[in-house]
Amino acid sequence: MDWLVVKAFLTMMMIVGLMFALLVVVRKYLFNRSNISNDNMKVLSSLSLQPKKSIFLVKVFNKVMLVGISDNSIAALGEITDDETLEIIESTAQRKQMKGFSEILKGLSLK
Repeated sequence: MDWLVVKAFLTMMMIVGLMFALLVVVRKYLFNRSNISNDNMKVLSSLSLQPKKSIFLVKVFNKVMLVGISDNSIAALGEITDDETLEIIESTAQRKQMKGFSEILKGLSLK
């Protein structure tokens, strides 16, 4: 009788562990804000200022906007119109997206 209780407890703990691992994987890969994009809108960069307060550099069609987001509001902070600045922002965003695992690993090993 005791063996059945231990076996049931171990099975339950294994199921809970698998559910937790699945939750971690789903949160990491499906809800990653830096990968949010589609054809018309794209998050180029983001910066967390405080808990629940961030600024985002967002490209909407051909405009690049700076947007402030808090837990209870969203505000347009400005629009970037300078062509030279736009080119720098776009090239930086493209380099961040192209960075592979080996490049990230090299960057960590150099520090």
